[in-house]
Amino acid sequence: MQITLNKQPGLHISAKTREIIVDITVYLFIILFMYTAASKILTVKAFASTLAKSPLIGSYNMIVAYAVPIIEIIISVVLIFPLVRKVGLYASLLLMTAFTAYLAYMVLSGSKLPCHCGGVISTMTWQQHIWFNLGFVALAIIGLTISRKKK
Repeated sequence: MQITLNKQPGLHISAKTREIIVDITVYLFIILFMYTAASKILTVKAFASTLAKSPLIGSYNMIVAYAVPIIEIIISVVLIFPLVRKVGLYASLLLMTAFTAYLAYMVLSGSKLPCHCGGVISTMTWQQHIWFNLGFVALAIIGLTISRKKK
């Protein structure tokens, strides 16, 4: 009697479904980054002024005020092209992890600075913003995991 153990446990998702999930993840990141980048660029002076009060950023406020939206736009453009999409997902994961770490620091330090992340997102509390970012970190991980399983 022979037992075959070739079947792998877990959720089996078709290639088309994996592609759709990755596409949705990519589109959500593009929307998020382009929206927040546009909002930051349109209010760059206010964004830089808030950053100047941050204990971590301080005198680098102008560099960060311009660098963050530029990086968000670059990542959005990279995400558009299928050949480099995985690089864009890794960059999205890195950026969202960095943003989340910054927010966690701000909460733990007791900072009461307003958020200038862009538009409607600025109305969130620091804690809500951390959960929002963690959702996008999870999306990036899901997108990367699913895209690795392509056969």
